[in-house]
Amino acid sequence: MNLVLKNRKGDFAHIDLSKGASITSLHLNDEDVIKYPLKEGEPEKGYPSSILFPFPNRIRDGKYTFEEKEYSLNMNDVEAHNAIHGLVAFETFELVSHTSSKLIAKYVYEGQNEGYPFPFELKLTYQLKENNLLFSIEATNSGTGNMPYGFGWHPYFGFGGTAIGEMTLKAPRRRKMELSERYIPTGESEVEKAQVINLKNNILDNVYAIEKEGPESEVTLRYKKKKLIVSQKTGKNKLNYMVLYIPPTRNCIAIEPQSCNTNAFNNEEGLLVLASGKKNKFDISVSVEG
Repeated sequence: MNLVLKNRKGDFAHIDLSKGASITSLHLNDEDVIKYPLKEGEPEKGYPSSILFPFPNRIRDGKYTFEEKEYSLNMNDVEAHNAIHGLVAFETFELVSHTSSKLIAKYVYEGQNEGYPFPFELKLTYQLKENNLLFSIEATNSGTGNMPYGFGWHPYFGFGGTAIGEMTLKAPRRRKMELSERYIPTGESEVEKAQVINLKNNILDNVYAIEKEGPESEVTLRYKKKKLIVSQKTGKNKLNYMVLYIPPTRNCIAIEPQSCNTNAFNNEEGLLVLASGKKNKFDISVSVEG
């Protein structure tokens, strides 16, 4: 089910509930800024616009221990022998409500995967304002025990297919994780100062912990006189990590807000635990200025 949000300014967004409630098109301030799909005819390739829950990125060997019990997930990252990007990316969400500028949908998980037997419900809200899209997702533990989890969002941004090398990226102070050849954090890291990065001939495929203090963090993609700003709420139990990735096509960049590090179910870096009946909400915004 493909639904549309729009406003009088001419901004619009398309959301496909049958593909994980992914944003398949986003037009803000006269600019098309979401790349979807990455490859025609393969909407799942590269997880474009996907919601990553109950874990973003990879879990080494698909295995983890929680409250002294071992679990094994399906290793869908076959090449590197990991589980990747959670359980809901391509599932169908149920529509709760839909107006011209706001959409609410939900996904109910009953704990059917033996590698993650923790029931939960997700409530997702997209709201379109002038030159701005607000995105929030609320997770509820609908089971009887504690639930380990993390959240991430996997959109690819650009300006209408323009080569990414013509753009610059402003990033906050952050700690870059060193990754193994299987893309698992080694435990080593280095701090990178807040800076503007020239993306020409630059290769990015990194996970970061955000070191900036404050209630939110911003990444700005600039092209000519336009600025695309991805903002994520930070703080306790919020979005304190991010991924920056330029795919081989080099006509977009993934700017991915996350609540935890890669392999968090094992290294516990940013890992969240939700008690039975409790909720937690994550907030993101995408805006275009100029």
